Amino acid sequence: MAAKRIYLDHAATTPLCDEAREAMQPWLREGYGNPSSLHAEGRRAKDAIDSARETLSDVLGCLFAEVLFTSSGTEAANLAIAGAALNSQGSSRDRILLGAAEHHCVLNTAPLLKALGYRVDVVPVDREARLDLSTLEDMLGDDVLLVSCMHANNELGSINPVRDIADRVHRHGALLHTDAVQTFMAPGLTWKVGDLDADLLTVSAHKLYGPKGVGAIYIRAGVKLKPLMVGGGQEREMRGGTENVAAISGFAAAVRTASAYRPPVENPRDLFLAHLVEYGAVPSLASSEEALRGHVHVRFPGIDAETMLIVLDRMGVSASSGAACSSGSIEPSHVLLACGYSPKEAREGLRFSFGRSTTLAVANDAVERVVEAVNQIRSVAQSR
Repeated sequence: MAAKRIYLDHAATTPLCDEAREAMQPWLREGYGNPSSLHAEGRRAKDAIDSARETLSDVLGCLFAEVLFTSSGTEAANLAIAGAALNSQGSSRDRILLGAAEHHCVLNTAPLLKALGYRVDVVPVDREARLDLSTLEDMLGDDVLLVSCMHANNELGSINPVRDIADRVHRHGALLHTDAVQTFMAPGLTWKVGDLDADLLTVSAHKLYGPKGVGAIYIRAGVKLKPLMVGGGQEREMRGGTENVAAISGFAAAVRTASAYRPPVENPRDLFLAHLVEYGAVPSLASSEEALRGHVHVRFPGIDAETMLIVLDRMGVSASSGAACSSGSIEPSHVLLACGYSPKEAREGLRFSFGRSTTLAVANDAVERVVEAVNQIRSVAQSR
């Protein structure tokens, strides 16, 4: 009998929780009204979206009208950055700063920004993917329109001091966008938009047991963006297109469920990491204190991530390198390269991310399989 699979890739996506599935069902069955329609079916759909918006605004600690729904965290980040750029074309603020370890949905806006006439500069990070505050201070000036810095790095799990960054950015009159996809409703983290003081903040449902295909953006009152999608004037004319009522309802249900969730006192991640270190793993973070509770990022020197992930998959463990996949081969992690690792080391990074179902027993089982995979790979390498 095959061993039960172990899913350790919750940072990529989480299973859909029962509460979100149940909230979505009515809108997949009989709730077919267009939220922009005036009839009863349309009004019910619009009410569902408004209810979901109220849920998110309450949890974020912002105004109802400051939350807009999108198709994903990626679209939300694109709207934040490119929308601000489009709105300010021709102004004296013609420079945008992007953190070197940002998600590709942020970094890959650079060609568009340059085509719009902006200069795009990359702010370096330290060995743990946190923004270099001293260099950021030197780079800031009256010509900077916006800075984009993620709340927590999606690969390493390290948390940026966003409030300190916001203070520096605002002193120079620039806007701050923070990608909070990894930290929104994350176990052990409690924050409101006022705590971070970002002008633009983006989140996604499928990282917190909600459905794929829906995200949201917080836009501080008074901040002006131009829409990237135009059409029917939905979402206060900021995001054209008929809203996905089922997904938005599922998003809100997942948020409510996450608000009530209390993680166990004993964190299986700590046991898992400690055992991997015993077997030669090199952790990417010196401490787990300023990091996401469910993240483990390590390297086994001499073993590339692609090989390791293939063997682990055969052993029933789902993990990730956190790196982009191109033509079937894993490229060196741009995050690790930005942190100062060599290309060889950047191909070794492994990310294991835990979720609500990852118990101590599951963590122990996972350790055994990871160690078996390491031994198998090294044994094959020595026999050549």
